[in-house]
Amino acid sequence: MFWLRRCSCYRIKEEEDPVMNHDAPMTPAAMQAHIAELEQQLKLSDEGVSQLAQRCLELEQQLLACQTELAKHSAEAENITLTLPQLFYDTGSGFSPRECLTATEDVYNELTHEVSVTFVLPEDARAIRLDPGELACCITDLAISDERISFQSVNGLLLQEDSLLFLDVDPNLSLHCTTGFGAGMKFAVNYHYYPLGRFLHEQPGKSLLRALNDLKLENAAAAQEAEEVLQASRAECMRLNQQLLTLQGIQHEYQVSLETMRASSSWRLTAPLRRLLNLVRGH
Repeated sequence: MFWLRRCSCYRIKEEEDPVMNHDAPMTPAAMQAHIAELEQQLKLSDEGVSQLAQRCLELEQQLLACQTELAKHSAEAENITLTLPQLFYDTGSGFSPRECLTATEDVYNELTHEVSVTFVLPEDARAIRLDPGELACCITDLAISDERISFQSVNGLLLQEDSLLFLDVDPNLSLHCTTGFGAGMKFAVNYHYYPLGRFLHEQPGKSLLRALNDLKLENAAAAQEAEEVLQASRAECMRLNQQLLTLQGIQHEYQVSLETMRASSSWRLTAPLRRLLNLVRGH
């Protein structure tokens, strides 16, 4: 607004200026004074533009701050969702979001890190998978109310008897039941849930998790090597079994040929000669 007012004043002065209107000549001194006045007006205009640019920058910074704060609140709300357990039940077409039970926010106590949730299966299921949240985490003291149900880690590391470490997102636990999972089956799941989050980016957490990840990779490499050795052993076993079957076939053919020969008339007719030869060889 300041700059516009200055421009308006400049246009008014230009209209009234006899030099600009070419009504009368000006002396050099008047010309220099007029030039100085124009330079002053230009300076004031530049200052107005600078103030306007500064104000635009301040508004842009405020907008960025509001966007950052909004993203922070959205992330916090999303993080709460990512810490909630989910139960996937496979009715025959594999695990999918359509066949999933998600716990409500009140099952997780952020102060004690305790999770306590009860699930009721709406349909018969041939397989069950428990996701204790969607973040890399450590869970301890996992317990299931139904003694028929046991669990097995799919992508976690067993630190000790009651602690599981998941270095990757989307931790999975496979559940197994001795009597199967029928519709209406109800059971409670309790555990302590510790999202790694900031711990992943701080010392000594970074060093510890790096060492655990190296251990995980070493275990995976050892398991892969053992699997390769097992596959090679199975292949060798199959080769030896095939060779054994071949030898057994040859033995069977030889036995059949021998029995056929002994049952022939020529073998029976030459029996006295063979007995005589045996007596001679015996002397």
